[in-house]
Amino acid sequence: MNVMKLAGGNLESSGCRVSRASATDVAGFTLIELMIVVVVIGILAAVALPNFMGLQQRANEGTVKATMHTVQMSIEDFSLLNDGVYPTSATSTLPDGRTLAQVCPIGNYPKNPWTHSSTVVLFNANPTPGHKGELALNPAMAGTYLIKANGANGDTLPLTLTSGQ
Repeated sequence: MNVMKLAGGNLESSGCRVSRASATDVAGFTLIELMIVVVVIGILAAVALPNFMGLQQRANEGTVKATMHTVQMSIEDFSLLNDGVYPTSATSTLPDGRTLAQVCPIGNYPKNPWTHSSTVVLFNANPTPGHKGELALNPAMAGTYLIKANGANGDTLPLTLTSGQ
């Protein structure tokens, strides 16, 4: 039968001596080490956050460009279903009664990445300055069109799509 007793800070049991940890033996990090880690994380965040924001803006502009191509394909489809005549207004319809928005693959214009609602498409006007992600067909004539769009700053993107491209 083993008897345990505390003697002089040591635990004795069956002849084995185990010493208690003193205050200087405690494992852990010092305050300085923790502060250095926090500063390094802060520096990494200061570098990474602006890059992330820039990537997000470029991704949204890429979405707008993809939306421009989707609308272009829908306009061409509208023309094929309408004896070669492009839509000249938002109310232009096909012989079956569908509008350009209804010809789009999802039955409406794709979502604007900034507003998360259907993209606004204007006819015979340029995109409204300051309205991010807005598209415009100007001119929108029976035989030709130009598609323009606004980017991250609300100004017109350099990409312009036209009939026959």
